[in-house]
Amino acid sequence: MAVTDLNVIEKGDQLLVTFHTPARTTDNLGIKQFSEVDLRMGPSPTPFDFDKWEISAKHYALPLPPPNDPDDPRPQAVSTSVPTSVWEGQHIAVIVRTAIKKKTHYSAWSNRATLDVVPPLQPPVVKAEATKAGWMLTWTAGPPGVQYQIFRQGPAPGAPTQIGSTQAAPYVDTTSQWDARYTYTVVAQRDSAQSLPSEPLSVIHANTFPPAPPASITALSGPESIEVSWSRSAEPDLKGYYVYRSTNGGPYTRQGELLVVPTFSDHAVEHGKSYRYSVTIVSQKDLESDKSAPTEALVF
Repeated sequence: MAVTDLNVIEKGDQLLVTFHTPARTTDNLGIKQFSEVDLRMGPSPTPFDFDKWEISAKHYALPLPPPNDPDDPRPQAVSTSVPTSVWEGQHIAVIVRTAIKKKTHYSAWSNRATLDVVPPLQPPVVKAEATKAGWMLTWTAGPPGVQYQIFRQGPAPGAPTQIGSTQAAPYVDTTSQWDARYTYTVVAQRDSAQSLPSEPLSVIHANTFPPAPPASITALSGPESIEVSWSRSAEPDLKGYYVYRSTNGGPYTRQGELLVVPTFSDHAVEHGKSYRYSVTIVSQKDLESDKSAPTEALVF
């Protein structure tokens, strides 16, 4: 059987070729051992002409995969790399075939993988800065048309995962949390070419940023009290809320103790006076936000 999943990408200064060998022959017999893996790479004419391509294509002999179990044959992964310098500036085609029985029984040629080999992309040089919105990553700009993929590992063990992509720095990781260690890498990509990952950058920062103030403050006046409410905070380390009151335009004073629910009943009010309220959010580290936008109510 022919290889059907041949793939080639440019990564750093190497062309990475990957595929899986067939597990069976065309008459459905399990393959125990290959006698040759014949990889060819060469300039791709337009329109593609196999005979013209074969004349200038270069042969790469690959190590044979280990013997397979003919009673339970499995496709085997094969990979190799070729320096980009050999084919830089050219549009190339890559094809592979395999042989059994001392190179007398070749498979059909595989699917054709093509790409434009460009000058290698350099790994970005990444810096990180702690901001209130999250870790802000910056790096040196590459050539035009480059896309940047951002990977993060942590705080739990495991392989890095892609968290985003952008056409230019900076990138702010708004999902990061303080007091947690992260390791960031950035990969530059243009068409089918990728850079190697940037040098891993490990960061950790104590939570020294106060939370954002609450929103949607309302104050409803009743006969003997004013009921103040606001939107519940989504801060992950929320400790509670403080309510501040101004009477007839005077200075704000804090009312009562720390609240754990987003409501406040003010019974210390007098008829004929106006009251203005602002609310702050307090984190578990006792960091207090700015005051919210005020709301006002009048007791008649």
